[in-house]
Amino acid sequence: MPPMPSPPTRRRLALGTALAAALGMAFSLYFDPQFIVLLSQQLWACF
Repeated sequence: MPPMPSPPTRRRLALGTALAAALGMAFSLYFDPQFIVLLSQQLWACF
């Protein structure tokens, strides 16, 4: 009988939750108009 795949562990669940939280915080920055202006100015300064 082949071994059964293990269910997701707490560590994997915590890692997924942390990753989702980090992505959520990064995407929330784009709702701030001041951040968008700063980002565009920094990008334009490269050229």
